[in-house]
Amino acid sequence: MTLESVEGNHPLAISTKKHYQDPVWTIAGNKILDSKYKKWKFDFALDARQTLMGNTRARLAGLRVGIEYRRVHRFGIGYYNLGDGVWVSDISSVDPQIDSAFLRFSYGSVFYERVLLFTTKIEWSITANTGTAIISGEYRSPLTKENVRFERRVKPTEVSTTCYFHLTYFISIGAGLGYRHIQNAPPELQPVYSSPIAILRVRIKLIKMVRGFFNADVRQAY
Repeated sequence: MTLESVEGNHPLAISTKKHYQDPVWTIAGNKILDSKYKKWKFDFALDARQTLMGNTRARLAGLRVGIEYRRVHRFGIGYYNLGDGVWVSDISSVDPQIDSAFLRFSYGSVFYERVLLFTTKIEWSITANTGTAIISGEYRSPLTKENVRFERRVKPTEVSTTCYFHLTYFISIGAGLGYRHIQNAPPELQPVYSSPIAILRVRIKLIKMVRGFFNADVRQAY
């Protein structure tokens, strides 16, 4: 008799199923990823931003598409747009002689997100992204007293932190804060585009949703 011929619950039986364990670092200590967690996963998130343009609040709508590696690493690309633009009526803090400006803003970026803590209900992460943007608009020049139209390609860099709450095993909502710095903007408007941001994010895991229909273990992997 060979070991390969032993089956069932015999003491000498050999299981062909590998026991997968992968420790990852979090601020609460190492977390063990077992076979419920896939090493690579698709990541998709609807990403809305509240930002300041001078003293005017503006909304940036966007989305992110990428991949998740070993539960705590996410990277990919994002796109954000200010829509039809925004009138900024009070930017005296930037330049007292500029009484108003009409601004547009759209950009694409690459991002890296590191999950620092995760449980069955919450998750906390930090994110850095950078990319290329097009800013455009019109404002009254404090020097010539004439309307100045501009369009310029600039480089935005953002750092933010987000806390997520898991509504289900495949939908999470997140809120966070960050700061965006813009290089190469017109000097008069540099402080307008470089500003704090507030984040509202909805993460949807469509593939995980489908897998959860057929495998109950998937629904336990947060």
